Amino acid sequence: MKKLDNKALAVLLFRISFGINFLFHGIVRMPDLEKFVTGMQNTFQGTLLPEFMVTPLAYCIPFAELIIGILFLLNKFTRETLIATFLLMNILVIGSSFAQKWDLVGLQSTYIGFLFLLLYFTNDHQKSIQN
Repeated sequence: MKKLDNKALAVLLFRISFGINFLFHGIVRMPDLEKFVTGMQNTFQGTLLPEFMVTPLAYCIPFAELIIGILFLLNKFTRETLIATFLLMNILVIGSSFAQKWDLVGLQSTYIGFLFLLLYFTNDHQKSIQN
């Protein structure tokens, strides 16, 4: 195995950490998907977001998280996965804003900042961190 410089190693470990994070977000929601969906429906009850928009998205989120996590861990389609993750996080920010969950908006914005860093540095080191 080729020895990685510190930047390449940092990007590799950062991507793996994000992969684990998203993978387990998806995994823990799968066994009781209905509970997750019901929780999302309850969160957005009384907001401007109608249930017919919340429900399908709530069913999709755990699968998106699972797929994103797997792709990060496999280092496959990393750029595209980062773009998809930005999209997911922005959808979550919009939803959290509708629900006025400003603490979640802050946390989700932190994820977006880390995604920015991962995308920014992945471009420079993509070839050196391929598995």
